[in-house]
Amino acid sequence: MIHPDSDATQKQIPLLDYLQQHGWKIVRDNGREEVAGLCPLHRESRPSFYVNRRKQVFYCHGCGRGGGLARLIRWLEPAPESTPGWPADEPLLEQTYDFYQRQFAHSDGARAYLAWRGIHDRAVIDQMRIGYAPGGCLRGYLARLGYGRQALLERGLVDQRGRDCFFRCLTFPLEHCGSLYGRSVGQGLYRHRFLPGPKGGLYGGARTLAFARVLVVEGLFDVAALWQAGFPEAVAAMGSHLNNQQLSELCQPGERATYICFDADRNASGQRAARRLSIQLRQAGVQALRVDLPQGHDPASFFAAGAGAGDFQRCLDRAHP
Repeated sequence: MIHPDSDATQKQIPLLDYLQQHGWKIVRDNGREEVAGLCPLHRESRPSFYVNRRKQVFYCHGCGRGGGLARLIRWLEPAPESTPGWPADEPLLEQTYDFYQRQFAHSDGARAYLAWRGIHDRAVIDQMRIGYAPGGCLRGYLARLGYGRQALLERGLVDQRGRDCFFRCLTFPLEHCGSLYGRSVGQGLYRHRFLPGPKGGLYGGARTLAFARVLVVEGLFDVAALWQAGFPEAVAAMGSHLNNQQLSELCQPGERATYICFDADRNASGQRAARRLSIQLRQAGVQALRVDLPQGHDPASFFAAGAGAGDFQRCLDRAHP
């Protein structure tokens, strides 16, 4: 059996042909590169699933999933657990994501914290699948679904005593790399927490393929604030130091401009990181511009302090190499 992430799988069949062989139908076709239809990954009544014929990628504006043929096969055709090399814990993570989402809906404190951070748009919250880990119930819930304590421990979801590692965190699924990010809403031991493993590519990278520019920010709250304000081309590096995969995503051929909007730290660490990234990208032939925010602000806090889309657009208009 061919591994779904292998080059052979990618070359076997065009993405659109694969979808149509599995019953997917085109609803909108403008005769250019993109076609649209109902998403095969979740229920919907309006077409929000787009396929780019030339780039061989897809993105759903409804559930936020995107990528190439290998990722689509992984979601539509789950592999047997005995097949070597397949992500056998993906169903476990999906159950965890869904569980935390349901907990968020019933947590006044979590919703209040998110609103305090300036994020209130229900569509953005649903698209990012933001959840909440109240603690004390994840292990029991997953046990009822057949997952043993050792599986949760190995995946980093619980500690040695069986306690939820994301206790009192807002949670953000990182589906592009099979991980999870948590941001503490209290004074816990960790402000930020990730599952063990690499951080993968840019968060939201698949949805920006059709845009003429991309806005690179550090964190997921920044992405949420920008999507909410009408800047869907924002992506998160989940830090100010990009890995090789993230850099390669930004160095795609074409005329797309990259705007770097890192935190305006009082110690200038974000600004220095933005400058280094700008130099790297320009040396690779990418049009890279740095966006300056008021000192002490990141994009999320900028909007939370009362700025609007027009204020941020003026920052973009003043961007410089």
